[in-house]
Amino acid sequence: MKAYINNFYIGHTTNNTIRYQASSGGIGTTITQYLLSQSEYGTSISFVFDKQNCMYTPQLIYSASEINVCGSIYQDINIIEFIQKNLDKIQGGIVISCPPCYVTPLRQILNKRNIKSFIISFSCSGQTSIEGTWCFYKFIGIDKKNITNIQYRGNGWPSGIQIQTKDNHFFLFKNYTDPWKTIHQSWLFRPKRCLYCKRDTSYNSDVSLADPWLKEYLEEDNIGNTLFRINTLTGEEVITRLIESKRIICTESNYDAYAIAQRPNILKEQHLKKRHSTYKIFTLLKNNRYYFQWATSSLKNMNKHNKIISAIYKLSTLKIMFNTYIKKFKKINLRLRSIIISRKFGNCKGGLTIYKRTTIQNHKCIYIGKNVGIGSDSFFYPITEYANIVYNPKIIIGDNTWIGKHCSLAAINKIQIGKNVLFAGYVHITDHSHGYEDISQPIAPQKLISKGPVIIEDDCWLGFNCEILSGVHIGKHCIIAARAVVTKDIPPYSIAAGNPAKIVKRYNMDTKQWEKQ
Repeated sequence: MKAYINNFYIGHTTNNTIRYQASSGGIGTTITQYLLSQSEYGTSISFVFDKQNCMYTPQLIYSASEINVCGSIYQDINIIEFIQKNLDKIQGGIVISCPPCYVTPLRQILNKRNIKSFIISFSCSGQTSIEGTWCFYKFIGIDKKNITNIQYRGNGWPSGIQIQTKDNHFFLFKNYTDPWKTIHQSWLFRPKRCLYCKRDTSYNSDVSLADPWLKEYLEEDNIGNTLFRINTLTGEEVITRLIESKRIICTESNYDAYAIAQRPNILKEQHLKKRHSTYKIFTLLKNNRYYFQWATSSLKNMNKHNKIISAIYKLSTLKIMFNTYIKKFKKINLRLRSIIISRKFGNCKGGLTIYKRTTIQNHKCIYIGKNVGIGSDSFFYPITEYANIVYNPKIIIGDNTWIGKHCSLAAINKIQIGKNVLFAGYVHITDHSHGYEDISQPIAPQKLISKGPVIIEDDCWLGFNCEILSGVHIGKHCIIAARAVVTKDIPPYSIAAGNPAKIVKRYNMDTKQWEKQ
């Protein structure tokens, strides 16, 4: 069987002891064992329980026999800091298993020292600080000084938290049951990075591991399997060797199975985006010393705390729903408003979108093509009478043209805009100006003068705050630079800039290049 990058698999090690002892399937342990037997990799990290401090601590190992198979560890351990302190002790390449958030910084640290690395990441639903585990001991009534070992997972699937004490008592709490469930859901012992984490896994690692929380594996499997994804050529090569040497057995899976098995993790990014303000409230509660002491003083109080954050979460959900409906209402309102206004025009072919605060005079003089958009605060003014002179103006806008915010179009003659023309904001187009010749009168009451219509052909782009004055004809596919003032015709396929605008580039049909002029 050949492994392929970005494919998903479900399988397990053929070493039944490791498969049983691991949290699920033993694929990660088998990869580490295999690589430590190769000349390129001489170092890995294993975790051992420190009885004196009642916590797991990392240590460098240099052979497969030193691996401590202890299942998943639901205790936050700063592997980055550990690696930085022990860089000089790494022999050859190193094999590391870590949360997804550590993969990229670990790669960077090791690459700077030219240390070869093989990184295995796991799907992470949020780490818990060691204080969370100590709180667990308190809630179950065991003095942490009396504990000789704890395993959060392993020894069967899906297993649970296993505790051994100095007086040879053994306790088993099934996976994700109280009081651990309450502690984990409280968010009180999560590192800040976990609270705001978007990652379900790391695709920068060589291999990504996950638990197969799927119906068939929960009902039929009591030893363990690993759901995993290959991300690199190195990962592909290692998995292929393990399959060929019959160290692991696996079948092809797919992203759909992964998405079902790891649904809460998949949705993390979406939830964070919508509930960022809610998580800020959680953080404030967590950082309040008096509130934290109250919430962690007993399981009863922590359940009360969980009800509080659940209520906050529900209010957040209502706010999201409300905002969603408001957005939908605004879209409907915008559409209805656009339809009503479009009926006033001389002609409108449909699909018009007009945003708020747009001012339009003399609608019957305006002709709109299909799917035209007009940004907010724009101004359309075809002038039908001024200084006792009657005009017959037209403003014509072609299909699929977008007019940006704060644009203004004023006409006594004609402004004709082609198809697929793009306006930036604050573009001004006029086909006339005020007369000024009679110095015995103020300028305002003098008649309007025009050099002729303004014509802008298809596919043009009018930059921010540019001005197009009367009598100007802009050819097809022209670009008018920001703040340019166009007073003369611009030939097709040209770029114009400046005041007054001059051609700075033209497209050469022979060379297929834009050339400076």
